[in-house]
Amino acid sequence: MRMSAGSSNSFALGLAACVSIALITAVVRASGLPQAAPARAVAPAPHAVAPAKAAAGTCLQCHASITKHTVVHPKSTDCATCHVPTERDAHMFTVKQCTACHQMVKPADKFVHGPVAAGECLTCHDPHGTDEPQLVRVFGSELCEKCHVDMKARLAEQRFAHAPAKEDCATCHNPHASPTKYQIRNDGAEQCLACHKTLRKELVTARVQHEAMSVDRQCLNCHDPHASDLGKQLKGTSMKLCLSCHDREVDAPSGNVQNIKSWLETHNDLHGPIRQQDCVGCHLPHDSEHFRLLKKDYPEKFYSPFDPKNYELCFMCHEPDMAKVERSTTVTGFRDGDRNLHFLHVNRVEKGRTCRACHEAHSSSIPKHLRESVPFGEWQLPVGFQQTADGGRCTPGCHLPAKYSRKPTGPVGTAGR
Repeated sequence: MRMSAGSSNSFALGLAACVSIALITAVVRASGLPQAAPARAVAPAPHAVAPAKAAAGTCLQCHASITKHTVVHPKSTDCATCHVPTERDAHMFTVKQCTACHQMVKPADKFVHGPVAAGECLTCHDPHGTDEPQLVRVFGSELCEKCHVDMKARLAEQRFAHAPAKEDCATCHNPHASPTKYQIRNDGAEQCLACHKTLRKELVTARVQHEAMSVDRQCLNCHDPHASDLGKQLKGTSMKLCLSCHDREVDAPSGNVQNIKSWLETHNDLHGPIRQQDCVGCHLPHDSEHFRLLKKDYPEKFYSPFDPKNYELCFMCHEPDMAKVERSTTVTGFRDGDRNLHFLHVNRVEKGRTCRACHEAHSSSIPKHLRESVPFGEWQLPVGFQQTADGGRCTPGCHLPAKYSRKPTGPVGTAGR
């Protein structure tokens, strides 16, 4: 094999280098000096074996923030009460259900709040600590409104909201479970009367109680428990609410109450409060010391001795002199000359006629809401009123035919003789 001069020199140098390395290696081995280890991959450190149980107190070394709240779970420093460490890893736990300690549902509870039924207690509660009572995440109605968004909208949009509905739904609702629908804490009116103590006292002592307070939905017959565009959270206007029940005859302790709705549809000369659609102008909605739930004194009997106090109801609007002054040309149009015929009929010691002797309390088909007839036992006394240009005439149920005129001169009328 032939090589050039350059190639020959390179080969000689490489051979010399190899010989030198071999000689150095032999010397090192002979001297006993340590040899460099060949490069290789570094093996990972062995994984520490987790303890079967976490040592007491070690959780709070890292999780101390859970105790820095106004309200703290009583077991927040004893983590193993709720968090049961597994054998494989101290940071993997089996968490006990809240029901292991807390009984939220009783055997009698037919209605259970959705999160409770689903075992989702942490929807409402923080398990460690919060700055709110009962470990709730947010206090009061704000917590409920996170789910009940439709109710949140109603409370914001309508003019009058019930205070408990705005502040704390738990005033009326049990947030876990109840024997009553919607988790109401108490059944019926009892729930309302728990706060409305003055009304409770009135209902106990009142002579007459509105039957609507004790039938069907009781208070909720008339009131919305959350919000309304009407004061007192009423479901409708005064007359609309009243006629929702008084659209039929009602047997009351004081006697039969007529079908007011039907009557008003056929008798269009309306008494002032009815014209204003204000039934509570004369009647109290809950209870009263007076028959028919009237607001003030008014004679219950057809014939009653006159006493101004007995007519406080009428005198809320009408001039008292109408029944107190014997002669006048101004206090009433029901007069014969200046002889006050209201005084003649009402202001008597014996057989004083009450206002309803001549007038319908709600409406009539005759001007001045006069009656067509007056009940007298089982008989209906005909009034027979006829209006004239300056007065009128009546015949013949209560007395012989009589007429009257407001003219200051002329023949004296015979009304009431």
